[in-house]
Amino acid sequence: MKGRARKRGRALRRLVAPLVTHALLIAATVVMLLPLAWMVSTSLKQSGIGLSRGIEWLPWRDAWTKDNATMDVIVLGARVAPRDGRESVEVGIKSLASRRRPTTVYVPEGSFEAEIEAWRIRPLTGEDETAEARWAPFGSVRRRLAPEWGNYREALEKMRFWVCLANTLAITFLGTAGTLLSCSLVAYGFARFRFPGNNVLFLVLLSSMMLPSVVTMIPVYLLFRELHWIDTLLPLFAPAWFSVNAFAVFLFRQYYMTLPFDLDDAAQIDGCSALGTYWRVLLPLSRPVMATVGIFCFTQYWLDFMGPLIYLNTSEKFTLALGLYTFKGAYTTQWHYLMAATLAVSLPCIVLFFAGQRFFVRGVVMSGLKA
Repeated sequence: MKGRARKRGRALRRLVAPLVTHALLIAATVVMLLPLAWMVSTSLKQSGIGLSRGIEWLPWRDAWTKDNATMDVIVLGARVAPRDGRESVEVGIKSLASRRRPTTVYVPEGSFEAEIEAWRIRPLTGEDETAEARWAPFGSVRRRLAPEWGNYREALEKMRFWVCLANTLAITFLGTAGTLLSCSLVAYGFARFRFPGNNVLFLVLLSSMMLPSVVTMIPVYLLFRELHWIDTLLPLFAPAWFSVNAFAVFLFRQYYMTLPFDLDDAAQIDGCSALGTYWRVLLPLSRPVMATVGIFCFTQYWLDFMGPLIYLNTSEKFTLALGLYTFKGAYTTQWHYLMAATLAVSLPCIVLFFAGQRFFVRGVVMSGLKA
C-alpha cells in the first residue's frame, strides 16, 4: 500500500509540476507583453487623448450628442454626488474607478461611493478645440471604439522616417559588419594561438567591459572632434572596425575553443596560412555565433540614441532613435505619434530575433561550453 501511495504521489508531482511551470511562464509572458499592448493601443488613439484618461487598453473615443448632433470630445472630469448626502464635488477623470453612474471616487483623503451627475468635456478637434470646457449630462456622452490607423502614416511623415531609415541602415550594417570581422579575427588569435600573456591580455580585454561608457565619453568626443568627424556618421560605426566590442570577442573566442585543432592542422597541411585557416575554415563554421553577435550588434546600432544625440547636429543625418525624440516637446508629448513611430522602429528588431532565434540560442549555448 505504501509503495502504491508513493507511486501515485510521484505520478501526481510529474503531472502537476509541468502545469505549474507553464502557468508561471504564461503569467510572466503576459506581464512582459503588457507594455507592448499599451503601446499598440496608444498608437491607435486620437490626438489630444494620450495619458489624459489614464491607462486605457482600447482606443476609445467619447462622443457628445446634443440636438441630434454628435461631436467628438475629451472628458476632463466629472461632477459627482456622494451617497452620504454631501454636496456634489468636481473630480478629475483619473479619480473615477469606472465610468458607470454609480462608481468609487478616489481622493487624497481616501475614497467614497458616489453617482456621476455630469461630465466636464472639451471638443477634441475642430475650431472649438481650444474652447473652454463645458458640462454635459451623464447620458449625453457615449464611448465607441475608434482606432486611428492614420496615426502611423502621419507619424512616419512627421519624423522624416525614410531619411532617418537610410542613415540608420548605413550605421547598422557597417557597424555590424565591422564588429563581426574585427572581433572574430581578434578572437581567432586568442583561441588558436599560444603565446606568453595570452590569458592576461584576454582578461584585460574582458575587464574593459566593466568600464562605464560615460567615463570615456568626453575623451572619445574630443578625439573625434580632432578628426573632424563631428556631425558625420563616422563616429557611430568606424570604431566597430577596431574590435572595441569585448563581449563579441568573448563569444567568438569561446566558440572557437569548442572547435577541434585538427581542423587547423589539416588546413596547414593543405597549404593554408593562419589567415587562410581563419577565413576558409573557422569563419564558415561560425555561423551560429555570428548570428548571435549579429543580432546583438544590429539591435545595439539600430536603437542607439546616445551616440547620435552626441555626434549629430544636422536633421538630415538623424537616425530613427533620434527621430523619435521629435515627438517630445518642452511642455507636451504627442503620445499617439510617439507610440506609432516606436512600434514601426522596433518591428525590424523583433522580426530579426524570431528569424534568427535558432542560431541565436545555439550560438549562446556553444559559446559557453569550454573556457
